[in-house]
Amino acid sequence: LTIRLVPGFDDQILQHLIKAGAESGSLRALVLQLYGTGNAPAAKRQFIDILKEATGLGIMVVASTQCHAGSVMMGHYATGKALQDAGVVASNDMTLEATSTKLAYLLGRGDLDRDQIAELMTVSIRGEVTPNLPPPPFTTAYQRLLRKGRYLY
Repeated sequence: LTIRLVPGFDDQILQHLIKAGAESGSLRALVLQLYGTGNAPAAKRQFIDILKEATGLGIMVVASTQCHAGSVMMGHYATGKALQDAGVVASNDMTLEATSTKLAYLLGRGDLDRDQIAELMTVSIRGEVTPNLPPPPFTTAYQRLLRKGRYLY
């Protein structure tokens, strides 16, 4: 599910979507198109609480930007830090399409847990995200990703 935030959006609608998706088991990930570098309305503490509840229910919440250029930089502003503390994962500079496709691929593999998926969302697999740091050490999840990826191409 992808939601583009606009000024004045209703938190309750998001909360109902998350609850319904969690109860039915049909919502595994939520991509939020946020403002600028990954900011959300600072005055809406309930919004952060709803996202924290979603991540607690096992729903992967990913922050993307509405900007055509630039990157989500969690932790640079107070709101971004609050999102990060709630378990929201940054999509960095991936397009919305790349974010959705990568999430679908990683979730569909079935051999990765939530933390491994969160870690791999920031790693360039096929050039979909600009690496700003060296790849993580060759963790088991990263090694399996590379190994399994070879059989797909």
